[in-house]
Amino acid sequence: MKKNVRLLCLTLWGSVVTLLATAASNPFTGGALPLVPYPSEITPLSQDFKPGHRIIVKVSSRESEDFFAATTFTDELLQADRTLKNGGSGLRGAITLTRPGVNKPADERLKQAGLTFPEHFSDEGYLLLCDEQGVIISAQTAAGVFYGVQTLRQLTYLTDNGYCIRGAAIRDTPAMRYRWQQDDWARGPIPTLDYAKKQIRILSEYKINGYSIYAENLYESKLHPAINPYGGTLTAAEMEELVAYGRKYHVEIIPQQQAFGHLHYVLRQERYADLGEKPGSQILSPVEEGSYQFIGDFLSEITPMFPSEFIHIGCDETFELGRGKSKERIEKESRVSVYLSHLQRVAELPALRDKKLLFWGDIAIDAPDKLDQLPKNVMAVAWDYLPRENYDLFIKPYTDKGIPTFVAPSAFYGGRVFPDNLSHLANIRNFVRDGQRLGAIGMLNTSWDDLGEDLFDMGWYGVVYAAACAWQAGDSPLERYHDAFDWAFYRNPQGHAYAEGIQKLSDVHGRIGAVNFEMAYSSPFSEVGVANQNHLLKSGVCREMRLWCEEAYTLFCQHRAAVGLHDESIDALRFAARRMDFVFHKATLAGEMSNLYDALVRDDDKGYAVNTALYDLIMPYASRLGSLRDMTKELKLFHGDLWRRENRPLHWDVVAIRYDRMLLEWEQENDRIQLDLQQLGSGSHLPREQVGFRFDRPAQ
Repeated sequence: MKKNVRLLCLTLWGSVVTLLATAASNPFTGGALPLVPYPSEITPLSQDFKPGHRIIVKVSSRESEDFFAATTFTDELLQADRTLKNGGSGLRGAITLTRPGVNKPADERLKQAGLTFPEHFSDEGYLLLCDEQGVIISAQTAAGVFYGVQTLRQLTYLTDNGYCIRGAAIRDTPAMRYRWQQDDWARGPIPTLDYAKKQIRILSEYKINGYSIYAENLYESKLHPAINPYGGTLTAAEMEELVAYGRKYHVEIIPQQQAFGHLHYVLRQERYADLGEKPGSQILSPVEEGSYQFIGDFLSEITPMFPSEFIHIGCDETFELGRGKSKERIEKESRVSVYLSHLQRVAELPALRDKKLLFWGDIAIDAPDKLDQLPKNVMAVAWDYLPRENYDLFIKPYTDKGIPTFVAPSAFYGGRVFPDNLSHLANIRNFVRDGQRLGAIGMLNTSWDDLGEDLFDMGWYGVVYAAACAWQAGDSPLERYHDAFDWAFYRNPQGHAYAEGIQKLSDVHGRIGAVNFEMAYSSPFSEVGVANQNHLLKSGVCREMRLWCEEAYTLFCQHRAAVGLHDESIDALRFAARRMDFVFHKATLAGEMSNLYDALVRDDDKGYAVNTALYDLIMPYASRLGSLRDMTKELKLFHGDLWRRENRPLHWDVVAIRYDRMLLEWEQENDRIQLDLQQLGSGSHLPREQVGFRFDRPAQ
């Protein structure tokens, strides 16, 4: 152990860039403790530590990792000159990061405060003492020190006299060993390396310790290069860089590569088509020996990219099994036996030697009595994304047999204009709670991009809640999370504007049903879109829902000046509010156009020089049709800008064309109306359905 102690001394004077852009405000007023995750043991103390304009951080260990943890705290506070020099062991007036036995005075102060390490304390746990004298964070590992610092960040606030740190005695430890977030990189949005690093940084703040990349054909293959997409291939050099970056933040990168189903992107190549269960298949056939040669080759290239002892091999939703080449074998054995045999063959591949294999645990529902036949090196991932009161059905078959088990809820999945947090948060809360009760070792929270256009920045509310649930023991009250979110995520000390705005957008789903992409993109003047149009108009709540969306948008905009952290994610929330509003505005405008068309046909204004109904229908600007065009092009621009912040360009054109199709539809509707005007000039008109107005008439 080096005798010298590292001292990180930051002097904050004058016009520094502060934690907050507005007047100082105390988020801990009235006894509030807006912390995420919430510590397992916390006692508020009567006196805060008030370093004011001078903050000193002492790193008592010689570990560079602890010094890095300190910078995650100091970097948030300001941009100022930093002096790094040797320091002593004095505690007063300083923030001290230490390990047990390294700094005897720190150990003694913690003991006097009743903070000691229990015999079976988690390696990721930490002790934190903050009183009027200063702050001490002690942990047995670098991860523990790091997590203690993340809590320290949330305890620190700004006053008119400088910085304060809320007084508290904390002993904190995670409820679950593995707390992972999965991101779907296979269905459209493929993050840039910079955005993936941002995800890792933010996840680490809320004590997530694993990041799993879901892929089907993206990992670079030199043995089978034909399967890799141009513009979307994940190279070994990129993955090496991401792994190293995650290590700094105590986030392990875990590859996920499908090894049975969901392999259409591979099997669409003619040279691999014969490996499929049937022509055009999306699953490998277990009766084709070449299936194991291919997947063995591919995995042998993937596993060296990742030092993790884990790899997720997928193997879910094998709906086509037995509907092609394996039909005869399944008739002789059983579908479950053939599935388990495939799992065993994959588990025995040389590329997976000494690896722990996760697989999607669909089989628990179909054949709980067959689980003894699972390979010994597999870990089950019990998954379900629906809100339920109880998830024992999905978990107990595995945990009862002592099979290591993860629970996998979802923070969001493709198809919704905005995450349906009413459902997602109930799914996360109860699934993780039941997993802990039944002995699951970890959580793999998921995000899915099935329709290929989701923005991850839109889903942080659910992602961070899942992180809290996995760290906290037992039930995780939604009310406490709601009240803590604005401060813990945005460093907004002025109320709950972001939690309230997010809740308003989520509540729209509860009021109207799922507001999906079909509603966002469908044309009310087409046969396909009129069903959505009628549903929305008949609901009678379009105006109310628009007010909810616009209130959320206003909250997101007006409170932005108070935000001190993760400001860039707010634009995704603003976009979501805008697009949700568009769904209902589009319905309203199209309904009004239908009425204006009737007025035009009836000539309600008696041939006024510029027919007002015509003017309001199709004038290039200020008309209903003009508004639809203008809002569509605005949303396309907004979405495109946000996409490029997060993702590689590969899939953007597929999303953009959905907006282009709407823009074209507005032009075509204009043409239909113009055509009918020619008929009106001769004293007749087209049936309203031919002009695009197919709406059900409301009951009189």
